[in-house]
Parts: sequence; structure tokens; C-alpha cells
Amino acid sequence: MSTLKVYSTSVTGSREIKSQQSEVTRILDGKNIKYELVDISQDNALREEMRAKAGDPKAIPPQIVNGDQYCGDYELFVEAVEQNTLQEFLKLA
Repeated sequence: MSTLKVYSTSVTGSREIKSQQSEVTRILDGKNIKYELVDISQDNALREEMRAKAGDPKAIPPQIVNGDQYCGDYELFVEAVEQNTLQEFLKLA
């Protein structure tokens, strides 16, 4: 089984990014979905990895990836939660 990764940052002045990151982790924790939190502020290579997987040179956290498959960003995550398609969105189904 591949690892679900949530790319986040511990260093941001953006309240919106902090709020989005904590909402993603809160929902995943609440559904007992295991994931690895990847802090891109620790290493520029991790930021580049996140952006490469997202296919967007300006992608900002949170971004969600399952193994080598890009799942999406915060907006797509919330949409999947609202439509009850989170398992499919996370490529777990």
C-alpha cells in the first residue's frame, strides 16, 4: 500500500494556509486515515518535489499525494469531503 502524504509547512505567515492544513489533518485524523506529514519548510527539495507532483510550479500547501499519484489541493479535498468521495479522491478506494 502506498503512503498518503500531506505536504504542509510549519513556517507561514498565512493564516489561510495554517487553517487549511489543520483542517485537512483534522479530517484525516477523524476518519482514522493514516498519512505522513511532509514539512516543506525544512528543505527546498521537498517544496520542489511537492510542486513537481502537483504539476504546478507555484503550488502551495496543503497538497495531497498518494504514492506517486497526485490527489489534489485543499479545494479539491474539501469538495471530496462534501460529496462523500474522499476515499476515491485519496486513491484509497
